[in-house]
Amino acid sequence: MRVADLMTSQLRCLRETDSLAEAMAAMQELFIRHIPVVDEAGQLVGLVTQRDLLSLEHKKEPVTPLRDVMRTGLVTVAPDTPLRTAAETMIYNKFGCLPVVEDGELVGIITETDFLKLAIFPIAPKRGE
Repeated sequence: MRVADLMTSQLRCLRETDSLAEAMAAMQELFIRHIPVVDEAGQLVGLVTQRDLLSLEHKKEPVTPLRDVMRTGLVTVAPDTPLRTAAETMIYNKFGCLPVVEDGELVGIITETDFLKLAIFPIAPKRGE
């Protein structure tokens, strides 16, 4: 199996100019813990995690732009990366997710939850398929 078989491709992304408050609201609304940050061209430039936001809650103003607090220099994987390789990268580096990039474009994200779903719901047709 490859990352493309498990990743989430319907992403909610934010821009560098969006605020901490907007990131927190998006996470709460969508029940997610990781939001990729993209530039005007849609290229991945950073990542904001729920853990980051919680640690900054009383240190930064809610209007602080994400460019000031996002993680950069991200480790990414390609859609054709073997799942085992992605899992090992996440485990050994203690990452909660890996952005999935193809030809410089963000095409998905794979998270701990995706791997948990795989463990609980082995590869089988999804409901309605």
